[in-house]
Amino acid sequence: MLWVTMPRDKITDFVEKTGAIPYDTGLGTELNHYELDGEKYCSFDAFMRKYDLGSDEALALLQKIVRAADTNRFDEEPLAWGLEAIASGTPLLVETDHDALEMEFPFYDAIYAFLQREIVIKKNKDEFAKQKTRGEKTEFLRNAIAKLKSKKIL
Repeated sequence: MLWVTMPRDKITDFVEKTGAIPYDTGLGTELNHYELDGEKYCSFDAFMRKYDLGSDEALALLQKIVRAADTNRFDEEPLAWGLEAIASGTPLLVETDHDALEMEFPFYDAIYAFLQREIVIKKNKDEFAKQKTRGEKTEFLRNAIAKLKSKKIL
């Protein structure tokens, strides 16, 4: 996947020439912030809806965290403050929006993995408790996450 950032006034021409899928542009595109029945949603919600990703339990949890951070409802999800810190601090470390996004993505991946971990521990509490070392616990979690992914639960 290629990410391109550009001035807003060039987006429409770029999309027409390349067939790119714009998101979070503020130009009324499909993958943008929106409001439905008085509730504010973010572009992550639009991605989840368009690509029917809600069956992934960890991704659905991440969706709530991203929405809370991106719509300034931090009291709804404690981890939203962490995303806000990453999203507002990262651009101060780099020169371009593209560089900021590249730096931020691993944090989203880590939160997603953390949420997968929490789901697996909750569903396998007794078995997880039998694991003695950090290495055993990590291996158990990796295997359990892989099984759930193969069943398309995560």
